[in-house]
Amino acid sequence: MALEASSFQPNRIASCTRQLQQYAKDAGQERPLLIGLREEGSMYDILPFGLGAAQFPCPLSLAAGNSPIVTSRIGQAIGKNLASIGINWIFIPTLDLLSACIEPLDASQTFGRSPGTVSGHALALIQGLESEGVSACANSHPAGSILEIFTYRSAVELMDDIHEQAQLPEFAPIESVLTTCPHASTQFGAAIHEFPDPARSAHAICTASDLILRDQCRFQGPTVSSFAETPGDASVCAKHSPLLTFLAGLDMVKLPKDAAAQEASISTLKAAMRSEILPPILIQTAAARVTALKSSFLTWDKALATRQPELLSLPTAGTLAQEAYRASVTAVSPGLTPLRDLPRTSIVVLLTPTVPRRNASRPSDPFEPLGRALSRSFPRLRHVPYTLSAGLTDVHVTFLQRATAVVFVLCNTSSAMSESQDEVVRALQNTLRARDASLSQERTRKVVAGAGDPRDLRDPFAGWWGVLCYEYSRGALEAVAEVMLGEREATSSAIGIPNTLS
Repeated sequence: MALEASSFQPNRIASCTRQLQQYAKDAGQERPLLIGLREEGSMYDILPFGLGAAQFPCPLSLAAGNSPIVTSRIGQAIGKNLASIGINWIFIPTLDLLSACIEPLDASQTFGRSPGTVSGHALALIQGLESEGVSACANSHPAGSILEIFTYRSAVELMDDIHEQAQLPEFAPIESVLTTCPHASTQFGAAIHEFPDPARSAHAICTASDLILRDQCRFQGPTVSSFAETPGDASVCAKHSPLLTFLAGLDMVKLPKDAAAQEASISTLKAAMRSEILPPILIQTAAARVTALKSSFLTWDKALATRQPELLSLPTAGTLAQEAYRASVTAVSPGLTPLRDLPRTSIVVLLTPTVPRRNASRPSDPFEPLGRALSRSFPRLRHVPYTLSAGLTDVHVTFLQRATAVVFVLCNTSSAMSESQDEVVRALQNTLRARDASLSQERTRKVVAGAGDPRDLRDPFAGWWGVLCYEYSRGALEAVAEVMLGEREATSSAIGIPNTLS
């Protein structure tokens, strides 16, 4: 069962999970329910947004900190928070590599480009979760992609190529995690119903799953498939996608949120079972795998224990998160920050992009924490947002003409907007170059900061001092502000980009 995280407060979730477990026990269920949170984006965001005081670093921040021990402690803290309200299942970590096919907005949910780094931090996070009685469901989007390509191959091509495909670097973290964590489950990104011949796709995915997961990885845990909306008749997709998922040999499917669509899916599955279109052996095998997972860590004593939502407000997790954020900040330019010795009366212009809010219920600009942190040292700071669509306007130019220093934040959220971001950068460079050419005094001091995808800083910014954090959460922005102001040195090494800024 996956609850809607955005719909609950801690006390309500705690009460709901206990009631659900009591209903299951009273109904004669052999094992407690698996109860997770249906995520709307990063699962790392859900806990602080309505559930707890601490916001935990994203995977890329943890990887930049280069300490699997800290990652394990973060996993333990997440697990403790979840367990305190009766949640025992979570859909993390993501096992993708940071590659060209990853959209900028999704980059922070990876552990970087190296298979070894991704494997090490993913395993550490899972071990931390399991230490608090919470099972991980690893997101295997690379596995889904590998499985999907087989739907276009003949049977001979499928058998010839399957082992070669499984040797790709993208598959290494999946194999490492699944062979090491028998008590985990895995979620595929393969959307069977998106293909021209869904039945053939289901057969191909079943074959690939057996050969790669079951034979090569020796993984016997449950596999989960996400329902994905597709163009066309969504109700038809909702009705038939779960059936195709089970015919493909996967063990669980996350149904759409719409109640009518859920009923249609369940009715279709029941009809398929009665007519044996869905063979009983597939359901029996799936049920056995789910039961084995439950038996590995769930007991009725734990499931019905008194909930402790007050644990969410303990400061310990916040302190741990702050340490991890500080360890993740990366200076990608040599030397000291140019803001370090500026007079307090200097006019600093902070240019930040408009980006999707990490929490839609909070209307404030996500970069406000950065502005507040810098303004404590520079009371005359001017925070001026910009949009990629409008670019640099006359308002921005007016502020830049008076600036002693400029802090320019890059945060590309879509590969489709890369060209627009490049245009903003060129306009800013040209404006400051013209202004500096007209000055007889000291030139404008310039800091460029990446707040998300590290690939935003892979091209040189001549004359700028560069610094990088991997998300635009409050903790990350406050940590990068400390480095900009010279209060703390950046200790992390860059992930995904060369050290080219000078």
